[in-house]
Amino acid sequence: MVLDTPIDKRKRRTHNAVLDGARSLFLRHGYRGTTIEMLATAADVAVSSIYANFPAGKVDVYAALAWRTAKSHAEQMTAPTDAVESANIVAEFLDRYIAFHRDNPLALRLLALTDVDRSESASVGEAKKKIDTALGELIDSVTRAVVGAGADVDPRALVLNAWAAMNGAVSLHQRRIVDQPVLDAMLAITRADMLRHLEGSSDEAR
Repeated sequence: MVLDTPIDKRKRRTHNAVLDGARSLFLRHGYRGTTIEMLATAADVAVSSIYANFPAGKVDVYAALAWRTAKSHAEQMTAPTDAVESANIVAEFLDRYIAFHRDNPLALRLLALTDVDRSESASVGEAKKKIDTALGELIDSVTRAVVGAGADVDPRALVLNAWAAMNGAVSLHQRRIVDQPVLDAMLAITRADMLRHLEGSSDEAR
């Protein structure tokens, strides 16, 4: 399986090294500006080793990196929390979401598989299904917390609206339409607006 980390120790080391190098190169040069030779150099492996692990080459690397990012995203969002109140759980979820995208500026493009097409490799379609499932489970999770807190609007619509607003703000920043201070302000507004709709939201959560 191209997307999953291999069990074999040597293949696992190559797999992870290539994805680590790809993350840095795609961020610095973009997907189109990164060559398979650049990936090999960054990972300190032979080009043939990349194709042995990622048969379709760069597109398979991108798909695997996208899935690894989605798994990391899900793990961070669903990590155990000490928050007892549902509203505080929602607030923590929002804070973790914002922190994740601040620490992973390439994540939005990867999760959307922006730079690749299904026609390039079967792994792209497979990655999309897995990523959609993981993101759907995250949405369901925070929606349950919103239901638990009580909301004055439809809980799922509230979650999706906040998700879309945060992704949109991050996208504008990546396109250099807004700078970091404006991005931070936009995310803070979205966070505050969502929590305002929760009946159990405390001043501390806000």
